[in-house]
Amino acid sequence: SKETSYEDFEPLCKWRRDQNSDKLEVHLQGFKRQQLKVEIHSSGILEISGERLMEEGKSKRIISRFRKEFPVSENYQRTQIHAKFYNGILHLVMPKQIPTISTTGDENNDGKASSSGTSYLTCLMKIKNIALEIMILAISLAIVGAYVKKYCQCSLE
Repeated sequence: SKETSYEDFEPLCKWRRDQNSDKLEVHLQGFKRQQLKVEIHSSGILEISGERLMEEGKSKRIISRFRKEFPVSENYQRTQIHAKFYNGILHLVMPKQIPTISTTGDENNDGKASSSGTSYLTCLMKIKNIALEIMILAISLAIVGAYVKKYCQCSLE
């Protein structure tokens, strides 16, 4: 039987993050798709591994291998994570959860924000409503001030 030795290596990994998803590129020149394995464990760990034959002689063979693990956050849609391998690069796309906007109140009875959090859009809408109320109040005060100035005989001495 042949002696097998393993050469472990660390592949180059690049993350690209945007609003809707995170993308991971794993550079694996010389590998074929069949030599790679991508798994998401129930524990929330994404495991990427692979091995390929580098050299084979009469009494010895050398296998190049790697194994990477990444925790997968609850912020991702785990069932939508997918991988493609082309041009020696493994591309993993991890779509993020889309925040939902509540149509009911975003506050509990104690007046504090709910544990589900208030989305950015909901906060923006609240700020817009407050600004509108301030503007209406300022216009009302200007109208009352003009009325008082014109019709009231007040002396400021």
